[in-house]
Amino acid sequence: MNQTILVIEDETTVGLNIKEILESGGFDAIVAADGKMGIQMAKEQLPDLIVCDIMMPDMDGYGVLTALRQDGATATIPFIFLTAKTTRDDLRQGMNLGADDYLTKPFRRKELLEAIASRLAKQTNVKQLQQKIEELQQLERQKDELISTVSHDLRAPLANIKLIAETLRIIEPNPQQQKQYLDILETVCDQGNDLINNLLNWRKLEAAEYPLDYENINLEYWLTGLLEPFEIRTRDRQQIFKIKIPPNLPHFTVDTTSLKRILTELLNNACKYTCSGGQIKFQVIYQPASSPTNPAVTTFIIANEAEITETDIPHIFEKFYRGTHKNAQLQSGTGLGLAIVQQLVEKLQGTIQAESSSGWTRFTVKLPCVGI
Repeated sequence: MNQTILVIEDETTVGLNIKEILESGGFDAIVAADGKMGIQMAKEQLPDLIVCDIMMPDMDGYGVLTALRQDGATATIPFIFLTAKTTRDDLRQGMNLGADDYLTKPFRRKELLEAIASRLAKQTNVKQLQQKIEELQQLERQKDELISTVSHDLRAPLANIKLIAETLRIIEPNPQQQKQYLDILETVCDQGNDLINNLLNWRKLEAAEYPLDYENINLEYWLTGLLEPFEIRTRDRQQIFKIKIPPNLPHFTVDTTSLKRILTELLNNACKYTCSGGQIKFQVIYQPASSPTNPAVTTFIIANEAEITETDIPHIFEKFYRGTHKNAQLQSGTGLGLAIVQQLVEKLQGTIQAESSSGWTRFTVKLPCVGI
């Protein structure tokens, strides 16, 4: 897409001449016949750069520049004055108002295009710098949030462990109470362990220190071992867990550590956010290679009866993002789980997609079937 230059020039012949030069240089050019029209077009079109004559009736170039610099939408658009006036006072006045450059009449085609190219390049550098600053500020906010989250999420399991320890000092629990306390201890220890693993995995992925170790596995057999704990978990929670795996799946070459991390995180979330009596579905689809350029693909689908809001869906794979939930306990966590899942899927050269509607959330992971 070509960059757009607005030319504000009251002399029709000069304006059309500049327009032809700009278009021959690969720009889109629009022309305003006076200052007021130029201001209006600048606000409507938001051009990439403005070339403006100084000496014009009704409103001169200084007035145009002043008006544009006072409007947030047009304040940073590069502005080049075009004039026959070249005294030091004229230059100083224009620069004081915020002009980026001057071109004196008569000018050559090369001078005009070089001046515009120079200003556009500087504007691009400024935008890139601003973007980097915003990214650094965002990372700083994320770091502060992470520190706060980790502090909170580590305190919670430690507080529960301490509470149970103090309770056991006071009472002599019966076997049923003892089992309940042990279950709670196991849960809070798992929470702390998951938190630490998330942080370690995230650091390794960010530092590109996460090696892949591919191996050839019997996928159907491997999935049986992975899914068994979730069958027990969903049964205890009175959730309905439906598994659909086609028979005689071909062997699958994959980094099993990464695949386990991906599927476990998605299934954990499904169990976590599905109410008692709700359904969780796990499905595998194998698509054979259709051509040398379209290799075989294995698709894993995890769906559950819980809906993610439209506001959250675009952000769920962002680092440190924690979606809104009416249950504050379900909103806890570092916000790294799905970000890590996405990074692992991409390292395996696959894709992941999330969609949510009609009370269901569905994650689709597609991984290519590669050779060792």
